[in-house]
Amino acid sequence: MVGHGCLVNMLATWNLSKSFGKVVAVDDITFEVKKGEVFGLLGTNGAGKTTTMKIFACLIKPTSGMAYVDGLDVAQRPMDVKERIGYLPEMPALYEKLTGREFLMMLGSLRAMPSGVLDRRLEEFSRTLELGEALDMEIGTYSKGMRQRVAFASSMLHEPPVLMLDEPTSGLDPRFSKMVKNWIREYADQGHTVLMSTHVTEIAESLCDRVAVIHKGKIQGMDNPKALAASVGVVSLEDAFVKLVERRG
Repeated sequence: MVGHGCLVNMLATWNLSKSFGKVVAVDDITFEVKKGEVFGLLGTNGAGKTTTMKIFACLIKPTSGMAYVDGLDVAQRPMDVKERIGYLPEMPALYEKLTGREFLMMLGSLRAMPSGVLDRRLEEFSRTLELGEALDMEIGTYSKGMRQRVAFASSMLHEPPVLMLDEPTSGLDPRFSKMVKNWIREYADQGHTVLMSTHVTEIAESLCDRVAVIHKGKIQGMDNPKALAASVGVVSLEDAFVKLVERRG
């Protein structure tokens, strides 16, 4: 039962739904995500992936059902939840007139990170994300890929136990996309929990321990990529995704 399991899983939903007027964006979904797991929400645009993530991130409230982060009800204890998560939206809002360094230092200060820890994290991101001189340039001058790299750094700055990534490789070239995927995998292997959304089956298949295929707000199938494909009689996750979506209309 998910209501009980939420106490031992880092993320859990139980009969979660969200409507915007007459539009049902998330329709009675239930799943759990364990510590150290990369869990993927796989679906086309408008499937309900982003709405689900925004509920976990305490940006919107569910219409019905429940959602938990580290055993905390997101509707009842949003501030405590926000201390435990890092969130990368699909279209991050960055401060155009700040430099990348100023932006990240502001976020670190808001989270009361010790200056030494913050400096270490900035140096780490500057090196591994190859931000270089751009870190001291205004964000308004950044390319889409550079913006995505800084936004990715902002979500991981405080090393949250739960990381939520909405289309994390959007805008990145193949080399940086691979680097980010490796980083996500390593972050989970260190004991953190990652919930990510994607519409790219290759990313989900290569990175996620389990995936949930979402279509029209409902979970159509959920398992590890190989098992999910086998359950519908195909070899690849891409074929499984197409079959699950087409089968249920």
